[in-house]
This record gives sequence, structure tokens and C-alpha cells, in this order.
Amino acid sequence: MPMPLTRVLSLAAAVGAGAILMPALANAQGTERQRLACMTDAMTLCSRDVPDTRRIERCLRRNYDRISAPCQGELDAANAAASPGVPQYGR
Repeated sequence: MPMPLTRVLSLAAAVGAGAILMPALANAQGTERQRLACMTDAMTLCSRDVPDTRRIERCLRRNYDRISAPCQGELDAANAAASPGVPQYGR
């Protein structure tokens, strides 16, 4: 059964307005680039975790091999910024 349009719009607004990436980032809300890179993945794979940003982050990391290359890049960059010298995900 498809999700009602109002529910989809509500979830999209929650993801767009809330943070979807790491609290370790300088901007805990995530940058516009991060939101754009990961919003579709978050809605597709992690919609039940919205709007809890930490749960969304964990979900995206658990599903790293299934998320888009741009979102993987943002997760890798955030990981590198939080842990310099530590190997990146999926590399």
C-alpha cells in the first residue's frame, strides 16, 4: 500500500529541515550539500528513523553499500573530519 502523499511530504519536510548527518560535523544540522546528497537515501532506507538525526546517521552507515555515491562521499568526508588518519568507509 503506497504511503499517503501527506505522510511523504511530512517526512520530506522533516528530513529537509532536520539534520541528517553526523553530530561530529561543525554544523550539527548538516550542510545543504550533505542534505542534498543523502536526502533520497535517508527517505528510501531510513524513513522510519526521521526525524531522529542520530538514528538516520546510523541507518545510512549500516546501509553504506546501498546508498548513493554522493552520500557515501559525504559520510566519508565527515568520517575523515572526525577521525583524521582513520581509513574511510568502503575504501
